[in-house]
Amino acid sequence: MKAKLKLIENVCWLAQADSGHGVVIDGSPEIGGQNLGTRPMELVLMGLGGCSAIDVVSIMRKQRLEVTDCVIELEAERAATDPKVFTKIHIHYVVTGKNLKEAQVKRAVDLSAEKYCSVSAMLGKSAEITHDYKIIDVVVS
Repeated sequence: MKAKLKLIENVCWLAQADSGHGVVIDGSPEIGGQNLGTRPMELVLMGLGGCSAIDVVSIMRKQRLEVTDCVIELEAERAATDPKVFTKIHIHYVVTGKNLKEAQVKRAVDLSAEKYCSVSAMLGKSAEITHDYKIIDVVVS
């Protein structure tokens, strides 16, 4: 896997990876940024959410569960001193579907956290990662 970053101006960058997709990264105004893009640590947090979200939905769909929506909300705390790594991260999954059972959702979330999500495995070396979930049942009319 490769990535490339190109300076746009000040501390604003265009980042691009092997997939060919790009994202604008910018620093805060306090360090010369203009708020034109996502902060690097926000990208890390979003990467964790994306990795786990893909796992959870894929696991449930492989079990032929009817997942109609999934929202992942993440909240993180950072160390007070440099390097300001994440020290705590909480992931909240809101899974919507037809006839989903708590045990099925719990198993998918646990498998992502404990086995499949490589971002979680890396961040878990420095941060305490917790998770919970909410199930919204779609009523068939």
